[in-house]
Amino acid sequence: MQSVSVTIVARDEADRIAEAVASVAWADEVLVLDSGSSDDTVSRATLAGARVVVEPWRGYGIQKNRAAELARHDWVLSLDADERADASLGHAVEELGGEPVLAAFRVRRRNRYDGCALRHWPWGWDEPVRLYDRRRARFSERVVHESVRFDGLPGRLRGVIEHLGARSVEEYRRRQECYARLGAEQAAAEGRCARSFDPALHSAAAFLRLWLIRGGLLNGLVGARYALASARGTALKYRLLRAGTAPVADQSPESSR
Repeated sequence: MQSVSVTIVARDEADRIAEAVASVAWADEVLVLDSGSSDDTVSRATLAGARVVVEPWRGYGIQKNRAAELARHDWVLSLDADERADASLGHAVEELGGEPVLAAFRVRRRNRYDGCALRHWPWGWDEPVRLYDRRRARFSERVVHESVRFDGLPGRLRGVIEHLGARSVEEYRRRQECYARLGAEQAAAEGRCARSFDPALHSAAAFLRLWLIRGGLLNGLVGARYALASARGTALKYRLLRAGTAPVADQSPESSR
């Protein structure tokens, strides 16, 4: 396999960053792009073996693309500070060999909420594109819900990324509020507007979609709480869109996600 750089965008993740870096010790480089941490994130990432660059926060997609630009190698594995790659993922990358024909690869990710692993698809598991060739792929530059864009179909890698998620229900609530503000800002920039009944309508639809259609009820009380928290975030997004929202460009991932 071509040399691989792992990129991690972070802010105020001192309690998590070292484990994230250590989980990808097999990589040819680990780059942490810090957006101005007030804790020991930078020093702990450096001690763990990462190369650290500090630059202002620009938004999710833009920040991840900037990390890819700063990386030393064209093949990039994007990881979040609250994620851990298992050993089999490193072996799967090594087994690709040479220069892959495909531009990007999906990786299975196991998600948690409030410290509990979500047991059932699609909540318990998803398959985001995380390994990609920066010459042929890049993140969309949306302020929220960014994803890797490329031509063609992705491959799939053996291995798992463990997603720890929010440290508590309260932290998840704050993240949802941040997402709601960013989502409202994105929608307003796209010329969308909200009607008076949209907050209640979209909130109810979000809860039913997550809890019933997408199997949240199979996760018991944890699933119900997760669906309810997500529905509240949806309601806030449409309330903000209807009322108008101020820019929140300084919101960084780990301080608010």
